[in-house]
Formats: sequence, C-alpha cells, structure tokens
Amino acid sequence: MGNDFPRMIHTPGGRDVPYYIIPFDEKGRCEGPQTRSGLLERLANPAEAPSHIFVFSHGWNNDWTVATRRYERFINGYMAMSARLQLPHPDGFKPLLVGIFWPSTALVFGEDEEGPEIAGDDDGAATRARDDDEQRRKEFTRLAVAHVPDDRVARFYELLDRAELDEAQARELLALTQPMLTIASDEAGPEGGSEALLANWAAITPDAEDLDPNAVGDLQFDGAAGDIVLEGEGEVVPAAAGFGDIFDPLKNVANKLKKKLNPRDLVRMLTVRKMKDRAGTVGTNGVGPLLQDMLAACDARITVIGHSYGAKVVLSAVCAGTLSRPVDSALLLQPAISHLSFADNVDGKPGGYRPALARIDKPILSTFSKNDSALRKFFHHANGRAEDLAEAKIAGDEDEPPTRFAALGGWGPRQAGEQLIEILDAPNRYELANGPEIYGLRGTARISGHSDISNDTTYWALYCLVMS
Repeated sequence: MGNDFPRMIHTPGGRDVPYYIIPFDEKGRCEGPQTRSGLLERLANPAEAPSHIFVFSHGWNNDWTVATRRYERFINGYMAMSARLQLPHPDGFKPLLVGIFWPSTALVFGEDEEGPEIAGDDDGAATRARDDDEQRRKEFTRLAVAHVPDDRVARFYELLDRAELDEAQARELLALTQPMLTIASDEAGPEGGSEALLANWAAITPDAEDLDPNAVGDLQFDGAAGDIVLEGEGEVVPAAAGFGDIFDPLKNVANKLKKKLNPRDLVRMLTVRKMKDRAGTVGTNGVGPLLQDMLAACDARITVIGHSYGAKVVLSAVCAGTLSRPVDSALLLQPAISHLSFADNVDGKPGGYRPALARIDKPILSTFSKNDSALRKFFHHANGRAEDLAEAKIAGDEDEPPTRFAALGGWGPRQAGEQLIEILDAPNRYELANGPEIYGLRGTARISGHSDISNDTTYWALYCLVMS
C-alpha cells in the first residue's frame, strides 16, 4: 500500500496531475517511506516541481479504496467545473495532489457518513450499516479488552452483546471500560467523567418514534454558582454533590422517556474520542514533518484541505514544529473539531489552532451546515473532556452553539474575529481580507449532510482561495 505512486489523474480539461497518497499508522509513523521520498525528490527537481500543491486529509471510516475515491472525485469535480466555466488559473499553474491516509475505519457517526457517492439500494445500505456496526465493535473491543481484567472479559463481552442495558448494567459496562478512558480531566470532575458520560450516552440513545430530541439537554455548568444544571428539567444540583446525586435527575429524565441504553451507542461515543485523538496524533507526528519537508523542498504554494477529522489532521500538521515558510491557504470541509478552535481567549487561553492563523497566509475558509446531523446533534455529546474545549489538546437559538463543546462544522467558528457568510456559487467571488482571518461559510442551502463535500460550491471555494 502506498508504493505505486505517483499516479496520474487525467482531468476533463486535458491536464495530467500527479497524485500521491502517503499512508500513516495510528501513531503517525509513515507506512509508505518510498512514496514519501519519491514525492520529496519530485518537489526538489526544478523540471518536475509543481506550482501548487493540494494536501487532502479524509475523515473517519475511510478505508484505502474509499479515501482514494473521495480524493479523486473532489479533484475531478474541481477540474470539471473549471473546464465547464472556462475558469482561468495563474500563469504556469501546475498542480500536484497529496492525499493523506490514516487508519480511521472504526467510526461512523450517522447514516449520512457513508455519503451519497457510495450509497446504493436499500438492501446494500442495510448490509453496510451492519458491517460498519461490526467494525466499530471489533475496534472498540480491541482497545477496551487490553484494559479489562482477564476475569472480567467474559462479562464485558456479555454486556456489549446485549441489545439494551438498564442503569445498573450501563454503570457496570462503564466501569469495565473506564481504565481505557481515564485521563486527567476525567479524574478532575464530572464534566469529563463517568456520570457526564452516562448522561450523554442517554442523550444519544434513540427512543420511541415520538421522542423530542431536545427533551434531554446537555449536562452543563453554571460558571457563576458552580452548579450543575440539567437543561430542560429546571433541576439544579450543587457541584459539591456526589456523582450518585448528580445522576438522580438524569435517571428521572431517562425514566420519563422510558429509555434503556444501547451498548452500541456507547461504542460510537467512545470511538469518537479515540479517533479524534488519533487524528491529532497523525497530524502532529506524521503529517507535520511531511509538511515541513515539502515546504523546504520547493517554492510551490501549499493548500491544506481537511474533511471532518481530517481537519484536525491538517491543522495539527500546520501547528506542529517549525515551518520554513507559511502554508498558502486552508479549506476545512465540515470540520469535526471545536467551534472555539481559533478563539483568541477561552478560559484564559487561546484556542488550540489559533497559531494556524499566523502560519497560513490567506484567510481560512471553513464550511458549516445545519444539515450535518453528525456534528449538530452528536459531536458535543461525545467530546466533553477538558482537552476537547477549543481543541486545547492538539494531539438556545438554533444558530448558536448548544454547548461550549459544539463542532466547528455544525455551527461555524466563534470568538476568533470570524466572519460568518453564506457559501457562494460561481461566479460570485468571496471578498477576502488580506492577512490571517477565518471565514465560516454557511452551507445549509448547499451542503446536505456531513459527507456532502464534493459539489460546485466547495470546488468554487477552493478556486477562490487559489485565485485570491
């Protein structure tokens, strides 16, 4: 895998574009060193060096075939639009593509994650859903069993295999998996601990057909009083109360909804955390050094493009180490990172990716959409740890984020001097300011779901970056 490059993409405009995919393992170690070396040799050769390099990173649940197909679909769509509209490019425009491949197949947020390009008939969709569920279970089991005591593994399997769990069984399963999840923020308080995890597990578990999805609010903290408030229930629990006391109002809500918990929903939520951390690790340890070497090897303008957790991959790479020169531009497509990632001040500290603003020449464009159910309804339930807030760890109104842990791709950037604007169709140009800025592109009218990233509006956003 990874050593049969470069390939050539033959675009509708008659251009042959060299195309590399560089694979990394879960710790960010390059699994295609020959491909990596071949890429850098090409960049250092004046006869072959490109004028523009586009570095793509896919999101979760993309195997080698799907990742390759997504990359090729995007660039072919971009070139087809350019040819159809007869769009000019800079003199000497000579593009080169670099696709990042990282192990992300343990996770699916929702039905739209597979994307319209690989959706088939109903029977096929059902089969894929079962396969995805089984893949999640296998990956989660591999991660968890390493921490479960030998004499409790059989019980772990038994609980995980049940269709639903009552409160006692849910607590037992959480206790068995807790060692694999323990981090400083989990030990510090309920915001990232077992009780909040249990509350959020209940919040994402489907109920009866007539269930109002807003009936269970998020477990939040009153900054002034330090109290824990269960939104929608009007119940306040003092912060000094024990975890058992905190759960009482949550249990009352669960009882009102006649809810039992599905262990597969816990698998979904916990693999969200694991895969998010992995994206940061791959970006920092693997893609970061690659990006540094690419910038040093040639004078080409480099644009990074990340979808979903791929945004965390490319931004972690941009923020890692020392760059010999800035990255030219960045396009984030439904990014699955904190909406406060670029904030100037969150609890006394800047957002984890705020340094990227000074390392990227042109304004960052970041799409968000109300139609992205994975990021609007699920992401903040899974990512409530201290390091999830504003991506501190790099490795009411429906238009306002529901919690401080809301996703950038669901709500747009906030507290970063941002501009939230409508996504544009050709030939309407974005009026982008000079210097470091971030623009949230409101894509609800054009982006139908989390994986709807290959369309004329996203191609046009990239074109506007290239030409700005």
